[in-house]
Amino acid sequence: WLEKAGLKDSTEALIIAAQEQALSTRSIEAGVYHSRQDPQLCKDAPETVQHILAGCKMLAGTAYTERHNKVAGIVYRSICAEYRLEVPKSKWETPPKVVENSRAKVLWDFKFQTDKQLLANQLDMVVVDKEQKRAVVIDVAVPADSNIWKKEHEKSEKYQGLKEELEWTWKVKSKVVPVIIVALGAVTPKLGEWVQENPGTTFEVSVQKSAVLGTEPSNSQAFGLW
Repeated sequence: WLEKAGLKDSTEALIIAAQEQALSTRSIEAGVYHSRQDPQLCKDAPETVQHILAGCKMLAGTAYTERHNKVAGIVYRSICAEYRLEVPKSKWETPPKVVENSRAKVLWDFKFQTDKQLLANQLDMVVVDKEQKRAVVIDVAVPADSNIWKKEHEKSEKYQGLKEELEWTWKVKSKVVPVIIVALGAVTPKLGEWVQENPGTTFEVSVQKSAVLGTEPSNSQAFGLW
């Protein structure tokens, strides 16, 4: 997929180095090269490549969130284009909570109020096709490599209660669609099937590229390379 992504050479080099665990992290600099005294960024765990990619609390509210929203934004824009809804002018623009026309309603980062207590009631997107009486519950995650299968299963199961509530309340058929892309761009074999469940056309390589580009600044800053 890297051949199709059109990444800059420097970005591709950084991603491949991270995949090979060949980046000089603070932990390596402190423990191997003895060139620094602070072996950790967040002080909670050894600064491995995988920890920086998706496990550091210092990056959780900033770099990880921005990366997640960029990936989710690609899916969102393709859905809005399919239904001729207003599309955000740039990838930096936060979508409105609700956009709607006679064909569809799209909810973004929406928290549902339900009578029944649910395991999870806030998710990235819900698309309601009014003509087909169908709803798609979409949630995005950009985990580390080791968590990809766990995260896909977790997302598939986590929102089943909300799915049932939506079917009962809105009288529609619904489906939960997890969109999981590893921080370095890898995906599970099922991603193609999942994105086909979404209205519109979302290309796998576009969300992979977005995840990688969202990862590069967080990695580079954490590793002192940017």
